Amino acid sequence: MPWKSLSACWYGGEANLAELREHFSFGRRPVTVVAVLVLAAFGVFAHGAPSIAPNTTERAYQRAHGAVVKLYGASLGREHGYGTGFLISPEGRIITVQTLLTAGRSLRVVTSDGRQYEARVVRTDDTRKLAELQIEGKDLPCLPPAESSQVLPGDSVIAMGNWFKVAEGDEAVSVNRGVLGLRTTMDARRLTQDVDYRGPILVYDAITGNPGAPGGPLLDIDGNCIGIIGQIVEAAATNTRLNYALPSEEILAFLGGEPAAGATTQPADGAPAGEPYLGIRLSKLGFRHVSAYVERVASDSPAAEAGIQADDLIVSVDGERVTDADSYNAAVERLLPGRRIQVIVKRGQQLLRADLVVGEKK
Repeated sequence: MPWKSLSACWYGGEANLAELREHFSFGRRPVTVVAVLVLAAFGVFAHGAPSIAPNTTERAYQRAHGAVVKLYGASLGREHGYGTGFLISPEGRIITVQTLLTAGRSLRVVTSDGRQYEARVVRTDDTRKLAELQIEGKDLPCLPPAESSQVLPGDSVIAMGNWFKVAEGDEAVSVNRGVLGLRTTMDARRLTQDVDYRGPILVYDAITGNPGAPGGPLLDIDGNCIGIIGQIVEAAATNTRLNYALPSEEILAFLGGEPAAGATTQPADGAPAGEPYLGIRLSKLGFRHVSAYVERVASDSPAAEAGIQADDLIVSVDGERVTDADSYNAAVERLLPGRRIQVIVKRGQQLLRADLVVGEKK
């Protein structure tokens, strides 16, 4: 049977099945299956072997992994003493989330090639819960934030971080791929502590609610940074954790000095602010080193309303680490009345956060 007439029979549907059997049968045993296999093989060889889809996760990882750094510092209670950040400039600027690490006395950074640096905290944002660090380096790989608006629900996202501290030295951090679920606004409490973050977030199904993950980058499928993994947030009623990131627009606004929504700043008319007041009096016990232990909290004061108690040890004020009574007083002097801040205290073996609004001394 000519090939042309065979094609007509093949694409003619069930009505031409008898004609096919007539041309492809030996006695009573049809070989239609053989014909189908021959045609299928012809199609494969004619069009070439099917191509293998590229590994887009690997491509994004290769673009970003050199900029991801491991952070090590103070640990206490639920703060594990390790985390993640990523370089945003070749000169050693690092972005991460605000945790006990950024409030401690010592903060060590390990880059992807295993080199170690001492980092200093340049500034923090208590509303966005972000921190900018600086290490002494040059020509470092970096991952500047990009716009996240082009990533839509249903698009793939890739999270990177040193969760559970599985990576040491130059070992690669963990990678997890998921799907963006939605953009929304969160008003959350971190475990049983005070309000931790209010603002926009990206929610996805990659598991990042693990120790060490906060501060890592969230990437799109091309390896662009579209967000930063947020602090661990857990629902007390269900013991479930939210997998989320702050969108990159919040990082860009922080780096650009834009105040977060709800943040209080210096009065626009330039009027001098009054003397800040928290209502905390520190103990004066000590000789060369006087620790910042609370001796008394004034009633009806901002500190009292926030739940700060006598014998608490002040660890940080508004993102500035407190090492002794002098550093506490210096941090308080820089506060503006009316501004919402966070004070971290150690009570026994527990680390607590207190949100309060700075008062004005009468």
